[in-house]
Amino acid sequence: MSDTTGKATSGHQSTRSAIDRLLSPQSIVMIGASNKVANIGGHVFANLVRAFDGPVTPVTPRDEAVQGVAAYKSVLDLPDPVDLAVVAVPARHVPGALQECADRGVGGAAVITAGFAEAGEEGIALQNQMTDVVARTGLRVIGPNCMGFMNLWGGVMANFALPPTVPLPPPGPVALVSQSGGFGSYITTKAMLAGLKLGWFVSTGNESDVNIAAVLRYLVDRDETKVLMVFAETLRDPDVFIDAACRAAELDKPIVLLKAGRSDAAAKAAMSHTASIVGSADVLDAVCRQYGVFVVSTMEEMLDLGTIFQDGRRVTSRGVGIMTSSGGAGVLLADAASAQGLEVPEIPTDEQEAMMALMPEPFYGSLTNPVDTTAQVVAMPESFAKVLHAVGESRVVDMVAPVIWAVPGPQTDSVIEFYQGTDKPVALTSTAWLDELQVVGIPTYTDPHRAMHALGAVADLSLRTLEIVDRSAWQPNQERVTKARELLNRHAGHRSLLESTSKELLALYGIPVTQEVLVESPDEAVGAAEKIDGPVALKVMSYDLPHKTEYGAIRLGLRGADAVRTGFEEMLAEVATKAPDAARQGVLVQQMVPARFELTAGIHDDPVFGPTVVLGLGGILIEILSETAMLRPPFTFQTAQQALAGLLGGRLVEGGRGLSDTEQQAVAAIMVALGELALEVPEVTEVDVNPIRVADGAVCAADALVVVGQQS
Repeated sequence: MSDTTGKATSGHQSTRSAIDRLLSPQSIVMIGASNKVANIGGHVFANLVRAFDGPVTPVTPRDEAVQGVAAYKSVLDLPDPVDLAVVAVPARHVPGALQECADRGVGGAAVITAGFAEAGEEGIALQNQMTDVVARTGLRVIGPNCMGFMNLWGGVMANFALPPTVPLPPPGPVALVSQSGGFGSYITTKAMLAGLKLGWFVSTGNESDVNIAAVLRYLVDRDETKVLMVFAETLRDPDVFIDAACRAAELDKPIVLLKAGRSDAAAKAAMSHTASIVGSADVLDAVCRQYGVFVVSTMEEMLDLGTIFQDGRRVTSRGVGIMTSSGGAGVLLADAASAQGLEVPEIPTDEQEAMMALMPEPFYGSLTNPVDTTAQVVAMPESFAKVLHAVGESRVVDMVAPVIWAVPGPQTDSVIEFYQGTDKPVALTSTAWLDELQVVGIPTYTDPHRAMHALGAVADLSLRTLEIVDRSAWQPNQERVTKARELLNRHAGHRSLLESTSKELLALYGIPVTQEVLVESPDEAVGAAEKIDGPVALKVMSYDLPHKTEYGAIRLGLRGADAVRTGFEEMLAEVATKAPDAARQGVLVQQMVPARFELTAGIHDDPVFGPTVVLGLGGILIEILSETAMLRPPFTFQTAQQALAGLLGGRLVEGGRGLSDTEQQAVAAIMVALGELALEVPEVTEVDVNPIRVADGAVCAADALVVVGQQS
């Protein structure tokens, strides 16, 4: 028997997966339950019994009953197996408690106790004992060092994030998954104050077993879950995370990710906090773009998007209608809309005329969009309501952004009535939150830019096109793999390949490379140059000189026999002086190709997500303008084109000086080819193709370096 992530269960008779029994239990036991509500064991047990409809059994050696419920001395004494064990005992007792849970057929455990991998060598040893129990038995474990979890749909309050005295809200469509328990609790409290309708909160802590990716993969298939918010310090199962993202995109369920640990200092803090491995933030952002995950930089942004996404409204255009009684607010909203790629279309003349009939005379506002009613209409509740409906019902408007002062009364009532009667997304800019608005669930923002950022996200979600390749279904070209490995085997024992060999490998994958010949003598160089049309470059090929310029191992733009011969001899003399111990494998005579501009492409091996294809500006510009497009293979040709089009705000492919359609297609094909190389030959750990020269509809790899590691 196995659960949805492929782990064997402990063999008990339940047909439910272990992770389902863990997160959606029908019975609960608490190990370390206490009668003292002020401590963790009492706090959590009080939370459990106040919300759960099924049996909640305390286990403690000290008391006959806990908070009025008969207690057992050991899990092994329970008359029947249970789904979930909540564990809050000293760290040294946790591995034994988990073994007893597995022996008694418990589905999973939430270990709240701290003092494990985050606490030094002794804690690491204890956590290793925990993972050993998991590996041997199939028991699923959240934690340790976590705050537990909340499943309001199942009445499971297996946490100490909320005091037992705080009333529980009704369950909602938003799920929050946080590696950090404390900050996850902070976000949970803030979210409920902001009107976010949470149904789930799961903290994963040290992630000895169940991690963020596994929780997301479970929750994304839950019918009641419509929006997933994540606070992460690391992602331990990138393939599962991507699988969850793909499933979320398929089901039209947005994932919003707030990632900590982007700076070196933050990465060190994350290591000490939850023993995390922190990968490249740039690669994470790129992977999230590729698979449709919304990455945010602040907690407020995450809550803003959760608020706008939770009602499930979608759009078919980027047109937004703005209604305000302040001209200044209208201008700010229009600017913010433009910054988010939204449109503020002019209200059609016939619709303006209908609205004008509702206005006082004389009228000093504007009805074009933004619709500025001025303060005159605020004092006319009936007119305000009718104008708001008119803006929202306009045939050029797909989203509505009203502005109000947070004062209970007719204006607020009109906004509530309008929101409940439309299926268009609404982002309300208000001077403050109002309980009346929060109860209804109207997305409310206190800043125009935040309101428009939220609407921009809805437009991006609604109108995006994701070309996602199923990695498990992707098949390598075995004939090409064989040839590639034969090529690598000819150079076994060397960490990096010669440029000439690197280009042979690229050519095998259909990447256009320069015309070139490997020679040994000046006479051979002259003969090779005569067969190449135009000027040539000379480059010393040496495993000891992967970077040639600093050793004088390159000559450029040589024409004619005398220039080639002289260049050959002078180059070897300079190398002999600057790198006397370098072994030489020949000299490459290479075609000089023209360039309107240069690009660079390659493969980067990220510690979390593995091989990633990178594209950016080439030559020295890669260091000056460091913006790059990154994709995790496999990906489609269309995805490569979209990534290329996104570079430099689209300027690389726009206008007369940008890449032509033919050039764009050629560059996208190079990106796809590099992705296939990364997957088919994983021992190739790094590729640097710089520059790729672009001119007259053609692209050509003028230089390349391939680094080989150990085959996984």
